[in-house]
Amino acid sequence: MPIGSCGWYCVRRPLVGAVAMMVPSVDASRAAWGWIVVSNAGEGAGLSCTHAPDLQCIPLSLAWFTGGLAVGDFNNDMWPDLFVVGGGDVPDRLYINAGNGTFADQAAGWGLGELHGGCGAAVGDYDKDGWQDIYVTSFGIANVPSQPGKHRLYRNSGMNSFENVAVAAGVNQTAATVAGGFGSAFGDYDLDGDLDLFVACWKDNAGSGNGGTGNKLFRNNGDETFTDVSPSLGGAMAGVWGFQPAFADMDGDLFPELLLAADFGTCRYLMNQHGSFVNFTQRSGTGLTAFGMGQTVGDVNNDGLFDWYVTSIHVPRSPPRSNYGNMLYMNLGEHLYDEASIESGVNDGGWGWGTVAVDLNHDGWLDLIEVNGQPTVGGGGNDPEYLFHNNGDGTFTEIGVAAGLHLIDDARALAILDADRDGDQDFVITVYNGAMRYYRNDTPAIGSWITLTIDTSANPLLPPNGFGTHIVVVTDSGAQTRCINGAPSYLATSELVAHFGLGPASLASTIEVHWTRGNITTLYNVAANQFLTIHAPPPADVNADGAVNVADLLGVIGAWGLCPAPCPFDVNADAVVNVTDLLLLIGNWG
Repeated sequence: MPIGSCGWYCVRRPLVGAVAMMVPSVDASRAAWGWIVVSNAGEGAGLSCTHAPDLQCIPLSLAWFTGGLAVGDFNNDMWPDLFVVGGGDVPDRLYINAGNGTFADQAAGWGLGELHGGCGAAVGDYDKDGWQDIYVTSFGIANVPSQPGKHRLYRNSGMNSFENVAVAAGVNQTAATVAGGFGSAFGDYDLDGDLDLFVACWKDNAGSGNGGTGNKLFRNNGDETFTDVSPSLGGAMAGVWGFQPAFADMDGDLFPELLLAADFGTCRYLMNQHGSFVNFTQRSGTGLTAFGMGQTVGDVNNDGLFDWYVTSIHVPRSPPRSNYGNMLYMNLGEHLYDEASIESGVNDGGWGWGTVAVDLNHDGWLDLIEVNGQPTVGGGGNDPEYLFHNNGDGTFTEIGVAAGLHLIDDARALAILDADRDGDQDFVITVYNGAMRYYRNDTPAIGSWITLTIDTSANPLLPPNGFGTHIVVVTDSGAQTRCINGAPSYLATSELVAHFGLGPASLASTIEVHWTRGNITTLYNVAANQFLTIHAPPPADVNADGAVNVADLLGVIGAWGLCPAPCPFDVNADAVVNVTDLLLLIGNWG
């Protein structure tokens, strides 16, 4: 049904054209909120561990790339926990948050103590039982040469334990002949309400490397198993040296694109055509990255469109435009992008790995953190970490050392979380063959904020934890847009929340939650400085206003006939609006 054809109750519309934030000058922004300040507080918080790869299990040529982590609320107490990959010489860690910003490693007690050559991690409730699960790429059992088929899907029992069900689920193996999995990401690419999985592969055949067949797309069957649908991608993965995928809706049609940071000029931008993908890399203008490794998606200029930042290796070139460095693809709409890394000041990030877009000082603009490290034998690289402060005028200023980010090492993964639930965003960095860092956000002059958690348990047609949900927050200064997808970075995922810095605002005049079924819940005059859980409407509440009534009835009647996803009026999700949907709606009246 065309957008806008359903009258006043029409709830499907693109996210493009959101009101832009008013642009303050650089000096005004700094004067109002000051510089960002972070403090390495790992040992005091109980986050003290060292990555140690098992080089008998993981070939040294690949071990240099490892060291993942993932954030999740594994015991559903609303405090973020951490899963950290050990590497094989030491076990993985499961840091459970004590509820006061400190953590205790409970991996052994939860069934995660086995030694294996772990690499990357992602979090998602794949079986929709209300408990977040963990997917871990692995080179295999410790002290044994690497072998394919050893990836792990840890199912959360809800009783303080995990069980590896990767074989039964069909996601234990990606590459056919070698253990080649790196980053992974969950997302609902076909909008059927459950989480699909993509696993990236850097090397997939012994001796040569990049046939691309180890990059796998797994469709969730809805019965705790997955089907490998990678052949549906055609030749899009041929020759791809994959590092880190992400699912993100880049055009506002709610179907997430598949973005893949990949090495040697093989990054991919796969446009989602309502459940199938087309390789749109070159036509979109996103095929310029020389050595793609990490990535993050965020609306860095507050125009309502998500931009794509990909880390790479900076090598001085002449002329400057040919620099091998980070790429900042600014979204122009209609799957077209302008690469603006040099003009924005974020091209030179050293030897880049993990990155996230996050508003650290709550001025309403997403900053960029990037961790770095040139692989060296035994670790100990000499690249600093970068913190690019968003000036709000299309440029960034690098302030890492001034902000307290003093790590100069072989850093790899990066994830954000509010570890102490004080309203600002903290972050964790893993280091290859080195000690993990936890940076607590101690910015003194900071704006207001709001953090949103999405509960979709009342609607089985929506993916768990709000995956793919777009949220638009409007204040007197303008609008900001976020998407919940775990912020896949490099071998890492972050807390499944939407966090907004609101500057001087004391409230959000509106919060729009764009559900992946196509309807919108709108909240008005929401006070700042709070954690807020937003509950999804049940399927029969097609206009998402909190009640099933005549407005929903009129919506269903007005949409009668074929109605492919996303279609909120299709109450039973069979792609047709008919008498069955009408009866279901009437049965849930009130």
